[in-house]
Amino acid sequence: MKKRVLQIITRSDWTGAQKVLYTIVYGLKMYYPELFDVEVAAGKENGMLFEELEKMNVKYHVIENLVREIDPVRDLKAYFEIKRLIKHGNYDIVHAHSSKAGFLARIAAKKCGVKKVIYTYHGFWGIEQYSGLKKKLLIWAERFAARYSDHLVFLCNREKEKAQKYRIGKPSQYVIIPNAIMPIGNIQKGKLRRELGIPDHVKIVGNVARLDRPKNPIRFLQVAEKVVQERDDVIFVWIGGSIVEDFYAKQVQQYLDERPWLKEKVKILGFRKDAIELMADFDVLLLTSDNEGVPLVVLEAQQLGIPVVSTDVGCVEEMGTSVVSMNSTKELIKLVENILSGNVKNKLNPTGDFRDFVKKYVFTYLG
Repeated sequence: MKKRVLQIITRSDWTGAQKVLYTIVYGLKMYYPELFDVEVAAGKENGMLFEELEKMNVKYHVIENLVREIDPVRDLKAYFEIKRLIKHGNYDIVHAHSSKAGFLARIAAKKCGVKKVIYTYHGFWGIEQYSGLKKKLLIWAERFAARYSDHLVFLCNREKEKAQKYRIGKPSQYVIIPNAIMPIGNIQKGKLRRELGIPDHVKIVGNVARLDRPKNPIRFLQVAEKVVQERDDVIFVWIGGSIVEDFYAKQVQQYLDERPWLKEKVKILGFRKDAIELMADFDVLLLTSDNEGVPLVVLEAQQLGIPVVSTDVGCVEEMGTSVVSMNSTKELIKLVENILSGNVKNKLNPTGDFRDFVKKYVFTYLG
């Protein structure tokens, strides 16, 4: 008989963790349809994940009270919603993603007698953005939820070491499965250049990310400001908009309003579903994040053969990209300039094999 699998995540938008969940579901349906029957549950914000699942005919469930913000009343309601779903769904495996869903679903699953409960850590931003008592409480919550987990999946050794430092779970629970993406089709260059009217001789330094605090778009603008002062043959392009809050979008706009001359050299395009087609025109991918797991945009850049410059966050160093200290904007500027000038050969490791990525999760489900 097929194993019934529930994938659950807090929000139903279309960002990194949701794309990873989608990739797992796609792989299970494509390569292991005789072994697994997969369903997905998520909060209703903002529904783009559900749209993609419908295209695959994957059944999904909306958890009405599952939200990102801490809200004791709604969180308790969400817990009972999840528990009812798991109980009625008779799942053999519950695989949770993201902090809120991960905490509630793991406890609910074990209370319902689910034999295999798995949680994937997509980075530690949920803990590391805080300090003091709040950080200690969140670490305690992760330690508590780990008791209701059979496997804790990390994206690289560095993330596993963080769990050990925070004393979350036990080594016997630890599994490392680096993210992978589905093979990118034959994408023709030129779409972004045509849209923005950028000549072929002008270099494009870009990023594809949310305009949110972990992605640090202000650092991206600081690098852009210094580089375009040194050379006039470069344009900076940020593809992505705010998902959780508008605060950082407003900060970006304020930064540009205070430097009107920079608006000609920096383009903010907002969220685009065709982002991967646009980024094919990048000459450099510049990741300026304060926190990451395995950023999918780096995997996409590697498949497209685009040099990557990144802050030293998450698993990026283990992905074979050029990495500098997180706080050294000067080093970011220098490295971007050197790559644009052809003075540095960027390390581009081949991306992880998509089928091997899915197979590792299958072994975790069945092991």
